[in-house]
Amino acid sequence: MRLSKTITAATLVLLMVPSTALASDATGVAEISPVLWIGAGVLALVLSAGLLIEMLALRRLATGSALAENISFAVLAAVCLAASVLVGWVGRFLGTTFSAEQARLGADLLAVVAIALFAIFFHRVHRAMANFLGRLTDNDEDLIVALDEDARQGSAHA
Repeated sequence: MRLSKTITAATLVLLMVPSTALASDATGVAEISPVLWIGAGVLALVLSAGLLIEMLALRRLATGSALAENISFAVLAAVCLAASVLVGWVGRFLGTTFSAEQARLGADLLAVVAIALFAIFFHRVHRAMANFLGRLTDNDEDLIVALDEDARQGSAHA
């Protein structure tokens, strides 16, 4: 609950920050302020770490269930998101080893992998839930038939 409030507050703060004004100088050419990109990077890293911690807690809680089998895809996706942020930091601070373009490409590819892993996770959970609800519906129909038979037998004896 506390994590979701933190994420909501951070999102609202980011939406209220006039990032376009901070990213442009007097000539109108877009240049990103170091405060803005460091702040965004730190926030992304903190939120991805929080997401990973929450997913690992969920994995422990759901041990043995269909969700626990699939949660590893979401955990790997969160790791890829955190790695994407870290690759961006490597590009900023180790510019001699990696160019900014290489770091951006690496970060983008890790984000693509994270999206693919989240897609696999949601597809598998959707399929598991559909199977569960299908069985639940079948059980409900059996229960209704049994109750109808009991009601008929009860009215016949009365």
